[in-house]
Amino acid sequence: MGRAFDRVLLARHFALSVGAIAAYLFRAELAIGYVALWVVGISATLNFLAYAFGARPSMTRICMAASPVIGVGGWTLLVAVTGGIASPFIPGLWLEIMLSAMSLNLASVFFVTLGSVTGLWWQQAWLGLPSELQPIVLQSGFMVGMGLATILVTRRWIQRQSSMLDENDARVGALTRELEEERTVAALGENVARLAHGIKNGVHSLRGFGRLIEGELPAEGPGASALAGLRSAIDDLEGLARTHLGSETDVNGPLATGEGSGLAQPGEGGGAAPLSRKNRGASGVEVPQAIEQALAEIIRSHSGVAWDVELEGTHPAVTIPRDSLSETLVILLRNAVEAMEGQGRAVLETIVSEGFLRIRVVDQGPGLEASQLESIFKPGFTTKPTGSGYGLFLARRIAEEHGGSITARAGVEKGAVFELRLPVVGAAFEASSQEGEAP
Repeated sequence: MGRAFDRVLLARHFALSVGAIAAYLFRAELAIGYVALWVVGISATLNFLAYAFGARPSMTRICMAASPVIGVGGWTLLVAVTGGIASPFIPGLWLEIMLSAMSLNLASVFFVTLGSVTGLWWQQAWLGLPSELQPIVLQSGFMVGMGLATILVTRRWIQRQSSMLDENDARVGALTRELEEERTVAALGENVARLAHGIKNGVHSLRGFGRLIEGELPAEGPGASALAGLRSAIDDLEGLARTHLGSETDVNGPLATGEGSGLAQPGEGGGAAPLSRKNRGASGVEVPQAIEQALAEIIRSHSGVAWDVELEGTHPAVTIPRDSLSETLVILLRNAVEAMEGQGRAVLETIVSEGFLRIRVVDQGPGLEASQLESIFKPGFTTKPTGSGYGLFLARRIAEEHGGSITARAGVEKGAVFELRLPVVGAAFEASSQEGEAP
């Protein structure tokens, strides 16, 4: 607004300067002597004072309101001393109407237009109204039309600016949310790396203790079986540490890498790469296998919940790898079980429509309030006393990394419905997957 005000003042100074020069050059033809110069000089001085005092915060609004009054008043006096309706300085009033648009205030345009028309009639009444009013009526109509056109253009510009501001606010909000989530994920990644490094050090110690007791146990018997189980557990811990540290090399030598977790994979050169870049999605056969795997894990740990499984006959390929799909489903299923406090009946169903595989998990828990529907996906937010607030957040991150989404809504009578949507990949994808797996 300050810059617009400065431009208006500069344009008014320029116009008044042109008026002063014209009044001086044509003072003889207009028979006005030096009166016009006084009018222009006084108007220019007042305009300069408005500019000078407008720099003070306490005077800004007063000066901005006074500025168009000074302009309209100056041009009205100049018109009055140079022939009234026949004055060559009437375009100065047109200029004021156009300059009022720079304030981006419809009320300002209206009042400047009204002031210009009023000033035209006032100066003509001061000079004496002629018997023929057609010229002044036409001039007034022209000013009103110019004012209406200026209002329409200004209104459209204001709407456009408002729309752009809304879009920018939405983008800034989305970027802010993304940045907060990235910071949370970065902090989680750092903690996971520390934990994995600690596990890796513990594995060294466990292997050493295993070697110490290996020679004390017989080759067969319960002790040997226990030692074999211990070795297997150590291998699992080592694999977990290796996956999250992104290392392709075991503490005791090379070890083949698998698909790992749903968030990152060991990449070339030991770095971590998103699954969406490094792994192919799940084929149509693997989707029900991932669902079965997730259900089996949940049922083993929460046998008090009965599941009604309704799978659609078709099982298309999707963009998310099988292990990542299973991991995401485990989070959603565990969330439903915890909402029902480990007892009750829940539903898992799949539907294929509009190019998406929709996997719905319906629980009979206390449900969700409208204010919680989006907050539950924010990191650290939880409605459960023992919840961490990161399960649903990570599940949605995994889905979004593979072009999918997770939404939540309240159930029909009670409970909640969580829907995982995954893009369906066509037959060409399955063919390319089989070609990639061929030797």
